[in-house]
Amino acid sequence: MTEKLKSILGAALLSASTLTAAAALDGSAPLLCAVTHTVNCDSGSSCIEGPADAVNLPVFIIIDAQNKTAQSTRVGGEQRTSEILSVHKEGGALVLLGVEQGAGWSVAIDGSTGKMTLAVAGKGIGFLALGACTPR
Repeated sequence: MTEKLKSILGAALLSASTLTAAAALDGSAPLLCAVTHTVNCDSGSSCIEGPADAVNLPVFIIIDAQNKTAQSTRVGGEQRTSEILSVHKEGGALVLLGVEQGAGWSVAIDGSTGKMTLAVAGKGIGFLALGACTPR
């Protein structure tokens, strides 16, 4: 096999693996998401930044857009399943919306990088969580 053919074949394989990963970030397969940074703001006090356990948010979230569920596990082991009320694909991102215990939440996952932004708002508080997702 010539060096040029090897280069073309290598580039094709790399492109195929990138396309497969990107396609898997479109909600067609379950995703495992890890929260790496959070901000918690309360209307009566200042904001707190730090890891998920600092504000009692889950560290890991399993998103199954096909079955419209988001399962989370908090640092203490508490598990929760939330219904995803709507799934949208917009501007290369997968956007999910839901409601849990009187608060609205949204998750946006970049389809090319897997970077995730989670926002929760309700009852005078707001959470922002940043992280990344990968096919499960």
